[in-house]
Amino acid sequence: MVPPARKGPTQREVARLAGVSQAAVSQVLNGGVDGIRIPDATRQRILQAMQEVGYVPNVAARRLAGGRNRILGVFTYEPVFPTSTRDFFTPFLEGIEEAAADLDYDLLLHTRPAPQGGRRAVYHDGASRLRLADGTVMLGQLDDERRSDLAQLVGGGHPTVFIGRRELPGQALPYVTADYPAATAQACRALLERGHEHTLYLGTSTHHESAVDRELGYRTAMGGGGHGRVERVETVTADLVSRMTRAGVTAVLCENERLTAEWIAAAGTLGLSWPQDYGFAVLGDPIYHGDLPAGWAHVTIPRVGMGQEAVRLLAGLLAGLPAEPRSLPCQWVPGASLGGRRQTAPATP
Repeated sequence: MVPPARKGPTQREVARLAGVSQAAVSQVLNGGVDGIRIPDATRQRILQAMQEVGYVPNVAARRLAGGRNRILGVFTYEPVFPTSTRDFFTPFLEGIEEAAADLDYDLLLHTRPAPQGGRRAVYHDGASRLRLADGTVMLGQLDDERRSDLAQLVGGGHPTVFIGRRELPGQALPYVTADYPAATAQACRALLERGHEHTLYLGTSTHHESAVDRELGYRTAMGGGGHGRVERVETVTADLVSRMTRAGVTAVLCENERLTAEWIAAAGTLGLSWPQDYGFAVLGDPIYHGDLPAGWAHVTIPRVGMGQEAVRLLAGLLAGLPAEPRSLPCQWVPGASLGGRRQTAPATP
């Protein structure tokens, strides 16, 4: 028969060994709240007694008592460990961990699985475990239902910072984002400088905030010259490529590497190849694979920096500082895929 586990030492034992009241021990643990000052000599005696008996404070109980426990939560709507997305999410988590360590915070990664056939959610049975932490850094895509739940969490006073710009109904959500408009405009200008006057912005049918920001950058750059088109699709087909090339398009800006690979494959069925027949650039880091193929011009998102800045923003929010959204610059990486041939006049339909 396995003997019952011995209970850990209590505040009562610490108080008895230190020769003080249990209230004094509680005051030391909670940082001397309520304006009660504990003499330094008494504090040291209490800390020594804690060490001797092996007392470990219950941070969850301290949280319930109304104090901060210096724990930040990390919540993602998408799983972060599958190999298909690990390389994309890991730099964010690295940045979060580095900044949390610098600021003396522990991290609580919320990994509660979604119900069978369902999705991860902030609330379960009307309650949220995110409140176990002082505040939460969040990642992932939002739909209307998730936005509503998140607005309820933020409106209820839980300090929250999102990695990526997100809009909530009736709530201001602090966030750290990448400067997608500037990065996209830079990529577009690079194609224009190579002589690609007729370009195409190719995006997915999911029109989320980062896609809106990228498209804004594209339209801004095209306002300075050239002829631009915008297409949002689920899948790139040979018919789309044929239609665009007949219209004179010689370069494509793709929101992600999946659309890029599909464009290359569809163009190949028409006998077209890069960089001889068209140019292209990818507007972000690979989501589905670890690295982009050699020669692909692309934008690099400051994922580590965004994770770090999100923690700093959340720490400031907990300290009562204004939580202004922050935008970090991306890095432009040119490549052979930009091509360089002069665009011919659009063919007559």
